[in-house]
Amino acid sequence: MRRLLVGTIILLAACAPPAPGFTAADEADVRALEEAYRTAWLANDSAAVMATLAPDAVLMPAGVEPLEGESAIRAYWWPDDGSGTTITSYEVTVEEVTGSGDLAYLRGRGGLAFTYTDPAGATSELTSRAVHLSVARRGENGEWRIARRAWSAIR
Repeated sequence: MRRLLVGTIILLAACAPPAPGFTAADEADVRALEEAYRTAWLANDSAAVMATLAPDAVLMPAGVEPLEGESAIRAYWWPDDGSGTTITSYEVTVEEVTGSGDLAYLRGRGGLAFTYTDPAGATSELTSRAVHLSVARRGENGEWRIARRAWSAIR
């Protein structure tokens, strides 16, 4: 009886699905997602930027309460007060990408140059350097989207 039990356990263990991995193709897809995010900003295309985010995305800019969901994110990045931001340069260096199964994280740094137009129409040319961390999630359709993103300015 004991042999039967041990044999059954071994058989069941052999039939168990492998632990989810993170393949080179997954890494390439997450890197491509970061590039799509960057190029969407360079095109000043709000729909393309939002398409890189999961529907339940949460953004965590330094010094600001977390922005949960599409409406909060849109209100932060594209306010209805007449102000606007036009990205003129956006460089990103990806320093680390890894994951497991349908979750991944990407760590990087970058530089941003943009023109800010205030509600009265006055413009300012600004630059920023920051580090960032993104958590990406693969959806049921197999596509990766940014589920969480945090960033902080560096000097």
